[in-house]
Amino acid sequence: MTNGTPILLVEGDRRDRDLFLEACREAGLGQAPVVVRDGEEALRLLSPPLASAAPLHPAVVVFALPASGGIEELHRFKAAAPDTRPIPVVVFSAARNREDVGPCYAAGANAYVAKPEAFSELVQAVRAIDRFWCELNRLPSRQKLASVPVRRSGVNGAGNRPAATMSGP
Repeated sequence: MTNGTPILLVEGDRRDRDLFLEACREAGLGQAPVVVRDGEEALRLLSPPLASAAPLHPAVVVFALPASGGIEELHRFKAAAPDTRPIPVVVFSAARNREDVGPCYAAGANAYVAKPEAFSELVQAVRAIDRFWCELNRLPSRQKLASVPVRRSGVNGAGNRPAATMSGP
């Protein structure tokens, strides 16, 4: 059960949205997810001035990708603002091809979950997402993260090493 930090669900299909919400109830989440139809609506909700009126600090964004344009929407969401960039994004997609996974991670996804076909499996997936991202995972405050510069990986991951070792032999 979540610690009270909501899941933000980005899902354009009403039927899938209702099914996900029912799975959340069945899974016993402490708080119902906040639901928006697309990435743009999610950005409006999380960015000033709306965010300052009623701050939402989701532990995770479950991003249900539409058949077309979803990767671009995910990329825009992750690149939009420093204060939304660190929010973990779990892509929830009906696509099961391994070729579909790579572009999602390249666009900024933190995890990729294939939508289960059976409702009981959906409930299990919701519980697993909630358990890991809302209970076990720890994030610093969004204000502190917004002030941390983004490090780009260089060749062979050089961007992940301390600066002092990058110029050394």
